[in-house]
This record gives sequence, C-alpha cells and structure tokens, in this order.
Amino acid sequence: MLKKFRKPMMRSALLCSCVFLAAAGVLQPAGTAFAAMSADSQAKLAGYWSPILYQDVGGKPEGDIPTTVNFDGDWSGTNNWENIGQYGRGLKALYPNTYWSLVESETHYFIGYNFFYATHDPQTSFGDHENDMEGIMLVVRKPGVKRKDGTTVTQPSGELELALMPRHAKLGMFAPTNTAIQYKPGMSSVYYDGTFTTEANTTGTHIRVYSAQNDAPLTDSEGDFGHALKAYNSAGAEGDTGFIFHWGGSGSSAINMNASGTANWDNYMSDFVESKRMNFGLIPMESSIWTLRNNMTLNLWASYGTFKGDTGRADAANAPWGWSFEGYRDLGGGTMLIDPAAFVDALFDDLGPFSKVYLTNAYK
Repeated sequence: MLKKFRKPMMRSALLCSCVFLAAAGVLQPAGTAFAAMSADSQAKLAGYWSPILYQDVGGKPEGDIPTTVNFDGDWSGTNNWENIGQYGRGLKALYPNTYWSLVESETHYFIGYNFFYATHDPQTSFGDHENDMEGIMLVVRKPGVKRKDGTTVTQPSGELELALMPRHAKLGMFAPTNTAIQYKPGMSSVYYDGTFTTEANTTGTHIRVYSAQNDAPLTDSEGDFGHALKAYNSAGAEGDTGFIFHWGGSGSSAINMNASGTANWDNYMSDFVESKRMNFGLIPMESSIWTLRNNMTLNLWASYGTFKGDTGRADAANAPWGWSFEGYRDLGGGTMLIDPAAFVDALFDDLGPFSKVYLTNAYK
C-alpha cells in the first residue's frame, strides 16, 4: 500500500538531518539529538489523555470494575473468578485501575489504556471465561508536527487523530468529528465505526468511552456485552445502572469501592450522572504486568500473552501483547502495542507526515 509520505534512511535513529526533519514535518532544529521520554513525562501525557470511562454495570457489579490483575493479592489467574465475589459490597478493598502504555515516534504518541476485569460473564454460559482485558489506543499527533493540510499542531500535548478499541477480537475504529484531520481507510475492510467526542477540563483532554456490562446477552445487536468498548454516545446506562470513572488529576488516588463508612456501590451508581464520577488509578504497564510477561512460573499465564483461567472457557483472555484482530491477523499478534506506527500505517492512508521511527518504545 503506497503512502504519500515516505522517509529516507537515516544514519542514526537519534541524530536527524534537517532534510529528514523537514520531510517528516517535524519542527526541530537540525542536529538535535532525540532522547526517549522520561517516565514522568510519559505519566503526565497518560494522565492528560486518559479516558472518561462510562462503565455499564450488571447484576454482579464487582465483575464490571476495571481493576488490577492482582486485585486479590496474588498473581494467580485461576482464582480471580472465585475471589472477585468477596469484593462486591464487601470488606476487602477494591480499587478501579487502568494500565497505560506510551510509545513515541518522531511524529506521534501512541497511548494505550487497558482495563482488566476478573470475569467475562454474559447472560448465557456460552462465552464465559475467567479474566478479561480490553483496551483502547489513541493516536496523537505531537506538538510542532505538521498536519496533512500543512498547518502545525500547536497544542502542548498534541492533537488526537484516531482511537482504536478492541471489541471481542474485532477492532473498532473511531475518528475525530473534525473531518479535516480524519485518516482515510487504506483497506476495503477498514471503516469507521463512528466518531468520538472529548471533554477538556483542568486535568487534560479526555476521550469518552463506553464499556458494556457483563450481564448482557450475547445476541445484543450492537455487540455490547462483556466489556466491549466503543465511543460513548450519551445514550445512558443499560438498566439505568452504571459508574463513571475518570482520572482525578495529579496526586489523586483510586477510590476504594469498599472504604469503611461509605456506600460507594449505591451512592455512585446511576444512569451516568456526570456529577457522580469516581477516580480510577493509572498504572504504567511497562513497570507492572509487562515485567512479568515471560515469568511462566506464575500461575498467571497459559502461554505468552494469554492469561491462565479455568472457569468457563479456559485460557481465553489475552494481554495487549497477545492481541490480534479478525481480518487483520496477518499484521501479527501484539502489533498494536509493540509496533503501533506500522499497525496504523497498514490500516490507513492520507496520514500526513507520519514517522515509523521510534524515540520511546519499551515494547518493541
């Protein structure tokens, strides 16, 4: 698939010539040495672009809380289904959390937000499995980089151009409402499932994302079951029951759903009332579960990138480095995390200046 923009070879990935930089649309002085982003800079960007999660909730709400893989204090994947019930309106602390990742190329940030749930439990037993991880990837054009129309991004944290959201091994694709910066599908099988909206506030610019509840039928016409993600369209919560999770800003901490003296399960559950938002935590994936990816001595993995689970369909959930999608298997498992620039480049045309040279990538 021919792109309008192609980069010449570089002698070094760290030292770029003024010719290359001009071609890439990057406003950077000639001879500048690029350095990987610090952990603090990555965390600030992850917070700035963090999603507002509209989480639908079913009959067993504890199974609809995005949390940590080791929420129960161990790294076993085969007792999560059994243990999560102790955390619903219980005495044990349960914190909503999101794992984030960040990869940086010369022109873009690729920021992932991944939600882990203890169960995937739709209304019928068919499709049940222990553990569930869903996520989104945001493609953000960096400040100082030219858009495809030749203008330059001036926002200090960049400009959001694309959101990809896995939905039961399929890939949802969502564009900004501004058609001038939308990418063009590059394959006949690529199409937009819709557009996304964002909210700008004191903590950043946040995409609004809907997550389906467990307790919904597999036959739902929209595929909204088992934590499937899509851009939130203000339709409200199914059954009028849901939580809204967001990042509360620097220094904030995740709410304890079972904090003593509270009734958080009741007080915050609503038909997505905006005044009833709860803080989730942001956990860097690079320094948490990614470090365990090759540790097969844990009872966490059935194989590389696949969680071990023995309730319902065995070993049915994958971590982001094990994801592949219907219609795009030839792009390789885990490519959306490991080589996101190549992944986006394969799917879309008319990207404008777009580099596949990485400055920060812990996953490749």
